[in-house]
Amino acid sequence: MYKFAHITDCHLGSWRNPKLREFNLQAFEKSISISIKEQVDFILITGDFFDVNIPQLSPVKKAVEILKQARNSGIPVYMIYGSHDFNTANVSMIDILHSADLFIKPTDFQLDNDSILLKFFTDKKTGAKITGISGRKVGLDKQIYEKLDKKKLESEDGFKIFLLHRGIQEILPQDIQFRDSVPISLIPKGFDYYGGGHIHKRVEKKIDSSLIVYPGPLFGSTFQDLEETAKGETRGFYIISFDKQILDCKFVEIKVAEILYKEIVSVKWNSETLEAEITKNISELEVKDKIVLIKVKGKLLGKRSNIDFGKFSLDISKRKALLSFINTNNLSTDEASAIVVQSDNKFDIEREIFHKSIKNFQADSTVSHKVKNQVNSKLTGKTGESASLSLLDVLRNEKLENENASTYDDRVISYAKSIFDSEGYFYDN
Repeated sequence: MYKFAHITDCHLGSWRNPKLREFNLQAFEKSISISIKEQVDFILITGDFFDVNIPQLSPVKKAVEILKQARNSGIPVYMIYGSHDFNTANVSMIDILHSADLFIKPTDFQLDNDSILLKFFTDKKTGAKITGISGRKVGLDKQIYEKLDKKKLESEDGFKIFLLHRGIQEILPQDIQFRDSVPISLIPKGFDYYGGGHIHKRVEKKIDSSLIVYPGPLFGSTFQDLEETAKGETRGFYIISFDKQILDCKFVEIKVAEILYKEIVSVKWNSETLEAEITKNISELEVKDKIVLIKVKGKLLGKRSNIDFGKFSLDISKRKALLSFINTNNLSTDEASAIVVQSDNKFDIEREIFHKSIKNFQADSTVSHKVKNQVNSKLTGKTGESASLSLLDVLRNEKLENENASTYDDRVISYAKSIFDSEGYFYDN
């Protein structure tokens, strides 16, 4: 009998708050330590290992040390990239780790006319045959699924594992239908194990003799992730036992901090009533040694600025909470707002803001007909939304340690240019 671990969506380097960033690293280190203790034969990581393609060096150093623990224990790591990990036009940190042989990337393929032939990587010890498709931003990897030679993959014998950083529409619960998902018809059949990433919720589905698993993140990279954890969503990874077929599927919970969540709904209250209600609710919470999330939502009669939300965080901290955060994103007021988006997911908020803004965009009447056509074809509609989201993602790249301003500017500009093709978007020649 053999065993492998399946880990995904580590998002190392995420969180501006240093304590949350450290908790995230601790969760990854704990998962590798358990995998070593359990004597797994190999480890699968299905994308979004880092939160950005060029992360700060401190979490990179720690990640390398942890990966070396697995390698020094004789446990190979097989990893596909996620949409956060890399930029197609530039070298990313994940590429450097791959060049240093810290993991194996089982995503090689070759083109045969208009078809894509994925290659299998056979694990030396177990004989398991592993292949997969890395995730790419704004759904660019969907083209690979559409051109995939599925029959070639399906005809291969042996114990087979398919790795993907995409949702599968038909197996996701209705409450987490995901925009970046593909129909099951594009997925090759007959694999023993399908290891998924990208979905930040645990999903486990058996179809015939195949097992499809999305472990979800080890800790989380957004406040929505932490909120779901506080509501009962368990975080962790899987250990799968197999021989010629899957024998056992075990979820291993990873808990590095207790999270407390409290929701307060304002029903057209004025500032004084809402402030009193928040004070009352917070005073009743047991916050010691916990991450505390307070969400204030509903309708406020008056201005948010009339309430000092900062004092609530200070009060919680004084009572020895690990961290505290007050979320007022879904608290509406009578104050004018150009665009209103009701969501807790920052990516949904960004996408909806771009959608509404681009829908009302018109090119300047003074520009030439050629440039106007370029703008209308490339920067409006879904194409414009995708380009805008990609540019925003570029701007998330922080300045690296000891990187001067000029080098940082050149790097960001280079990434931004790579989003556009070589057609010359705005050149009026």
